[in-house]
Amino acid sequence: MTGPDPQTDGWAGVPPRATTAVDGREARVVADASVDPAGGGAGSGTAGAAGTAGAAGTAGTAGVSSAAGRPAPQYGEYAPDGWVNPVLVEQERQEQRDRDHAAASAVASTERSNGTARSNGAARSNGTARPDGSARSPQGDRGRGTTRREGPSVRRLGASPVDVLLTFVLLAMGLVSVVQSLSIGSVASTVRQTLETNYTELQDPGTLNGAAMISAVGMLVVFALVLWWSVVRLRAGRRTFWVPLLGGAVATVFSSIVFVIVVFQDDGFVAAMMRQASGG
Repeated sequence: MTGPDPQTDGWAGVPPRATTAVDGREARVVADASVDPAGGGAGSGTAGAAGTAGAAGTAGTAGVSSAAGRPAPQYGEYAPDGWVNPVLVEQERQEQRDRDHAAASAVASTERSNGTARSNGAARSNGTARPDGSARSPQGDRGRGTTRREGPSVRRLGASPVDVLLTFVLLAMGLVSVVQSLSIGSVASTVRQTLETNYTELQDPGTLNGAAMISAVGMLVVFALVLWWSVVRLRAGRRTFWVPLLGGAVATVFSSIVFVIVVFQDDGFVAAMMRQASGG
């Protein structure tokens, strides 16, 4: 025993689509209710087949009543449970990527701003900040193309090695002269012998001791000033050898003036000088 033939069964037959659409709806041909879907009930099967064939042939035959429309299905309307629209998923992913990129850009901008502020603060503390707020190298604009050496820089002493050598030699000679001048008795005795040999005896030779003391103090002060000035010029890298020479000349002139004043106050020496001047 076999089942009903799908070609002759009215329930299995699919009505054909109409050639046009009605008001945007999908038009389909609906079989007339008066037609027996089973091919005429208890009658022969050929009558039902004929009715079905007639309905399939044309929509205007007796087996077709009219076309009924329904709204066209939306995208994904007939999708199974759990189906997700890939377009919406991709849009959400793109929006998330945009938000992440914007957040990362904001963080990077904040870090750059903080780093610039810290570098400017360090440059200002080191005295290497420009007026516009940007930092400059400690070497200045002239040292842009050069490489900065690490470690403390060594400053040259004096204008040249020869200048430094001459300066120290002259300072040493000045120190020896100052030490010798501190022997007041010896200096006074030497001056006395010189005057008695070349001129005449002094009535009061003891005054030479006071002159020798004043000369020693003056030479000591001059040497201290010369030493300080020489060190300053050497550290500045300037020519310095002439400073001890100048100090020695000043000390010599000062000592000579002191002894001349003291000697010319001696009556015996003045009388001898007067006799020599008058030719007697």
